[in-house]
Amino acid sequence: MFLKLFTGTDQDDKYKVGQIWEYRTRKGEEKSTLIIVGVEKHIKLGTIINISVGGLKISNPNADNGLSDEIQHLPFSKVAIDKSVTKLIETTKKLPDYKDGYDEWRTAFDNGKAGVFSITVKESIDVMEKTLGQ
Repeated sequence: MFLKLFTGTDQDDKYKVGQIWEYRTRKGEEKSTLIIVGVEKHIKLGTIINISVGGLKISNPNADNGLSDEIQHLPFSKVAIDKSVTKLIETTKKLPDYKDGYDEWRTAFDNGKAGVFSITVKESIDVMEKTLGQ
């Protein structure tokens, strides 16, 4: 018997696709914002909020100028997003190009090789920067 783990949706009671939020940022990235690119309900994990983040200054030895200014896709628990966001700025219909990153994550997730962040957005960006530097 097949167990359906995801139910398709694009919103919950607070978070909706296209919302642009201010969040608790890293020092020097105070103008950074996140945009919600997907909202999914998972039978075991609850609500998963997929985001894209712009306005960053991530040290990245693979980038032309040594810095990355965006992360196209990151998956979070709703609790982690609740701890991160501070103010809803606006809602847009124009989403960033997140699909490749989402598809890569979703394939790995479905194969049991990826999860969702339960730490704040700020903390996850720190983790990504440290990983890129290795």
